[in-house]
Amino acid sequence: MKKLNFTYRCQLLIFILTFIIISSCGQNSQEQQKQVITPQKQVTDAKKEEKKIPVDPNIMIPLERITITHRAYLMTSKGKIVLGLYGKDAPKAVENFIGLAKKGYYNGIKFHRIAKNFLIQAGDRLTRNSRRMEDWGTGGESIFKKEFEDELDTETPSYKIGYIKGTLAMANRGPNTNKSQFFICLEEAEKLEHNWTIFGRILEGMDIVELISSARVIPSNRGPDDGIPRKPIIIHWVKVRR
Repeated sequence: MKKLNFTYRCQLLIFILTFIIISSCGQNSQEQQKQVITPQKQVTDAKKEEKKIPVDPNIMIPLERITITHRAYLMTSKGKIVLGLYGKDAPKAVENFIGLAKKGYYNGIKFHRIAKNFLIQAGDRLTRNSRRMEDWGTGGESIFKKEFEDELDTETPSYKIGYIKGTLAMANRGPNTNKSQFFICLEEAEKLEHNWTIFGRILEGMDIVELISSARVIPSNRGPDDGIPRKPIIIHWVKVRR
């Protein structure tokens, strides 16, 4: 009888553990569908190299060839960042950014993602609410009242240069789903495939960007050095000038 009870208990324990694992996987799957699809660090191997957009690294495109139509001034809790916006290469993304800035949309939001040596990301209004941290990175809106299309013209100078350090680009949850989120590139972002609209670059304050990127984070499923800053880093205001 004791042997039977022991066998029964073992079977019951296995059943409970299996149920917990399946339930956990289901929750993770739902959370992943909810999240904005933002750039991931790419592992350099043969398969990844085959998928890269064929941009000739020997063709040097000077930054001066990219027309800067506006300057955006971001005052953050770490200091001021000045952005040059590419209104000619990415007119819709720039129009959206300027429109949101004029509405005060970015005032008071927080950087919700730091990936060491890769990128920093902001633009989600949900970050104003510290009680909804589990939703940070899923929100946003555009001035068009809907998601808008990518601007990935292979002939533009910004596309040919790619995601060099200091590049400003749209973050989204898939092709043609842009709203208000954006990211600023660090060194390792140069490996990214061309899936995100480039619409500007840092003109002043790269030291502030690097200071933000050095902040300690709450680790995410992307890794220990990729997550929400432990201490809030806030965008106080954004002003744009021609």
